[in-house]
Amino acid sequence: MRSSRIVVSAAALLWLAPGIAQPAEPNALSPAAFHSKVVAIYSFEPHTLGSANFPAKSAELDEFWSLVKTHAREALPLLRRELADTSNSSFFFYDGSKLLLSLSDEKADRALALRSLPKADLRGVQHDDYLTTVHWFAQNGFDTREAAFRILAFPDFKAFIPQHALTLGQNYSLIYMLFPMPETAFVQDLAKKLETATDLTSQKSLLLALWYTVTPIGDTAIEAFAQRAGASKEGVQYARELQSRRAGVGAVPSTSIPSLREQRMKLMQQPISDEALSDFDQLTRQLLAAK
Repeated sequence: MRSSRIVVSAAALLWLAPGIAQPAEPNALSPAAFHSKVVAIYSFEPHTLGSANFPAKSAELDEFWSLVKTHAREALPLLRRELADTSNSSFFFYDGSKLLLSLSDEKADRALALRSLPKADLRGVQHDDYLTTVHWFAQNGFDTREAAFRILAFPDFKAFIPQHALTLGQNYSLIYMLFPMPETAFVQDLAKKLETATDLTSQKSLLLALWYTVTPIGDTAIEAFAQRAGASKEGVQYARELQSRRAGVGAVPSTSIPSLREQRMKLMQQPISDEALSDFDQLTRQLLAAK
């Protein structure tokens, strides 16, 4: 279910048509009634709903979006309030965030949406939509660490970028959500996450991201993992393989290290593509050679 791209029903289209907008149902936009509506509509998770129930639930979501969009001035404060209410369902935090983003471009609202997105159970949302949404925030100067690290709880996270026939697993999805920011903003967090990560897929994603930072903190964290007592053989082998990638990186570039880092960051702020990843790797090799 991709509620961020809702198909509006014929009835909703009539409701939204210029000049014939219908009033909200009595008291529908009171705080209590709006909260009750959120609870009633969103008390489900898409991955457990069952395909037979999708049409009816989709129609409910369409109606809710139409209500909020048609009465945006009155509904926006209520929507903000619901997104701040931790008692709401995890799917509401995702769908409600996308609804808020469709209605407001205020920085505070965007920040609220970004805080709410990672509260979702990602088994019930489109992974490509999650990736591109979080990447959009990173492109626009927001701190995306919390939303990015959320995918570590989902080893099967996989996003498809149809424009480039590109599929990204958890590892490169994490990189795309983080590296539009300076490495200094998140390398410490990567190292701390690796200290406690127990899932092999997440460990490897963190190790790869740390390797891409090309920093002493990243190098130290990778080496510590490689020597960790009880670490899996496969995890240690992967850490050692990353360390060996230093060999044969080429001649020392004439471009300065700060300039190379700036180029990489700007590259990752561009739309997601395999070409950008290839250029990202090339700049990373130059950084390694310059160390």
